[in-house]
Amino acid sequence: MKTENVNRILASTPRIYNKIAGDFSDTRGVSWEGFGEFTKYAKEGDKILDLGCGNGRTAQLFESLKINYLGLDNSQELIEIAQYKYRDRSGYKFEVADALDLHLEPNQFDLVLMIAMLHHIPIRAYRMKILQDVFVSMKSGARLVMSNWNLWKINGRKPFRYYPYLFNYAEKSKFGAYDISDAFVPWKANLRQSEWQSRYVHSFTANEMRSLLKEAGFAIDYVRYASKSKGKAAIFTGDNLLAVAVKK
Repeated sequence: MKTENVNRILASTPRIYNKIAGDFSDTRGVSWEGFGEFTKYAKEGDKILDLGCGNGRTAQLFESLKINYLGLDNSQELIEIAQYKYRDRSGYKFEVADALDLHLEPNQFDLVLMIAMLHHIPIRAYRMKILQDVFVSMKSGARLVMSNWNLWKINGRKPFRYYPYLFNYAEKSKFGAYDISDAFVPWKANLRQSEWQSRYVHSFTANEMRSLLKEAGFAIDYVRYASKSKGKAAIFTGDNLLAVAVKK
């Protein structure tokens, strides 16, 4: 992908989320099936980084614990929503930040969350930079918990929901994003068709994610597909690709 196209994609993501922040936040009130298990990686006094925190919905999973919680996102509007939601919560902080330009102290976090964030980053080199920066910021023994959208799902309420976007090469050609797993997924809620906001999303395979994590220095607990409903999932049935990795 050409540099100018990569930069256009990176610039479009916060612009889009700023525009749709209110409607988007309304759809992100609770965490999906399986996300609750992430709390087992946290304990009293931990320092947690939520990179790509959006409206802060994941923070609610840890409200029973006294922790220090830092949420970072490149959408000013979503950060303001998170700041308001947790305005009375001690130890919770939300700031606007670019994941490709993080300024984090080494060896400080006990747990890092990256929920539906890395899939918005084009090209492998930038994904690797983010993972390596996160790795450095983590304490030894700390865990990274990630989820990314699985666009290859074929079943459910809307079968083959994302396939029109995965194979929309007219749209993909505008950005030179020709990878089979690249897509531009529109946000349609409360917008006329001419105003739909198309977000860049890369649908990782399990092997691709394992390779990224290993190269960044992590030991992998697991990489697996998960569904919003209960039960086992695979590439054609999972809503998300989950990954848990540790800094040894």
